[in-house]
Amino acid sequence: MLRLSRWMSLIVAIAALSPMVAGADSTGMFAPERVGHWYLGGGAGGYWEESNSQLKNHSGQFGGFFSGGYRAAPNIAIEIDGLSSDQRFDTPASVSSSNGRSRLSSSGVGGVVKFILPIDRVELYAGGGVGVYSTVLRVKDNPFKTQEDDTDVGYQGLLGADYFVTRNFSVGLEYRRLKLDAKLNPTIPDKIDAGGDFLFVTFRGHF
Repeated sequence: MLRLSRWMSLIVAIAALSPMVAGADSTGMFAPERVGHWYLGGGAGGYWEESNSQLKNHSGQFGGFFSGGYRAAPNIAIEIDGLSSDQRFDTPASVSSSNGRSRLSSSGVGGVVKFILPIDRVELYAGGGVGVYSTVLRVKDNPFKTQEDDTDVGYQGLLGADYFVTRNFSVGLEYRRLKLDAKLNPTIPDKIDAGGDFLFVTFRGHF
């Protein structure tokens, strides 16, 4: 129920922002110069995924992305990005009775459409996309070692803000929610959610 409410909140936020973007004045500072141009960016920050009952005592949760985009219109941008996450947790009791630690990581490439609201040096945006992601589980618990992996389609939504320090460089904050299922049988029985919530510090260079 908590995860459903998170998705509903994100959908409502995107829906609320979209009409504003559609009717926004495109005279934000530097905005006309960016239309028809490319940009590169990336970000790093925290990652949270607490819904899987099979995974206990999370630590080292970290995420990052690298992206390239094209400003198709004052209020629309299209991006291709690589997203990754990593976390550690207690080795499941079904695998070992010791107190070892296991590692779960996901990475992949997807496409994103962003709706942008320019406000002077600040740009607010909301968007979503789809991609293909691989999830890898590594268990190293002497003398037992194994690796399971799975590839599936993932869906993401995002909200963020960029601040233009100069005409060609911006920094910002971004929240993302990735929905990604993974099957890592027999090490972890049943399907797990390998996605989660991300909060990034971002940077972008505009050309």
